Amino acid sequence: MRFHVTPTHVRHRNRKSAFVALLLAALSIGCVVSLSGAKSASDVIFPAIGLVLFVPAIVRIVKHIREGARTYPVIHLDEAVGTIAVSYKDIVVTVDITQIKDLRLQRKSDRLVSVIVTTSSGEVMRLEGYENLDMLAAALERLTPKDRVTNAKLYHR
Repeated sequence: MRFHVTPTHVRHRNRKSAFVALLLAALSIGCVVSLSGAKSASDVIFPAIGLVLFVPAIVRIVKHIREGARTYPVIHLDEAVGTIAVSYKDIVVTVDITQIKDLRLQRKSDRLVSVIVTTSSGEVMRLEGYENLDMLAAALERLTPKDRVTNAKLYHR
């Protein structure tokens, strides 16, 4: 079974990213204004550091928004073999379901919001915003030993 991120999740994340980009752009404009009004070298240091920090972040956010759903990995669950394959662009990471150390199902108002998978090697995969997330969680819960499955009572990020 293949699982893709939902368009509503992409729109929601892009909206949040756009607000952050606007905030960083406003701070960058403030840095440019204070650079133009600088009278000594010491007045240039903090605005220059601000620009060095803010501008690359704005570029990354704009790239993320422009790419849309392609910035999210595709999940392929093969129950017969017992593997989860996470593919992002040209990279595919395959995890054997027997290596799952902890499977945490996070619910918010009795609705499944995210699935957090921790492997025995320490890798953490957060699956959030995917279509048919309930079906993915049910399959993972079915294939994972019961003592390794946790239903989180409190939703946290």
